[in-house]
Amino acid sequence: MNLLVTSQKGSEAKASAEFKEIALQRGHRKLHIEKSGFDGILEIEIENSRDFIAFMRDYVRSEPFRIHFIQRMIPVDVVVDTNLEQIKEAATQIAQQILMGETFRIDITERDSPTSRKELIDTIAEVVDRKVNLNSPDKVFQVEVLGEYTALSVVRPDEILSITKLKRSS
Repeated sequence: MNLLVTSQKGSEAKASAEFKEIALQRGHRKLHIEKSGFDGILEIEIENSRDFIAFMRDYVRSEPFRIHFIQRMIPVDVVVDTNLEQIKEAATQIAQQILMGETFRIDITERDSPTSRKELIDTIAEVVDRKVNLNSPDKVFQVEVLGEYTALSVVRPDEILSITKLKRSS
């Protein structure tokens, strides 16, 4: 999985079909979509997920009423078991994407998390030796806890696509 896509609860199949149609139009033939164990979450494997998100941003701006079911798209760098040691190890690796002089913040979305939010923040902050900026960071350390496993990524704020917000601003 290198992409999480959210939809309204109960609309996963429609969001999956919508995503697949757009991806195929774009020429993506290698595509794997799976409904997660959580309502409203699709786990997707697609080539160049960040490029696809950039494409979707432009697509929504030009065709805002063609997207009905997809709500958010979040790139994923690594998936690990929801275990603080594994999260720390993965965080150490991907934190290198936050360059010297860049600021960051940690965003966490928890779904059935066996670990507290504070423990997650402390574990990640311990290995990221960069300045924190909660309002306007250069990078976001995105943590998506999905019960037994956790998806982690380091992204620019514009690499997480909220289609709902984008439609409002168009």
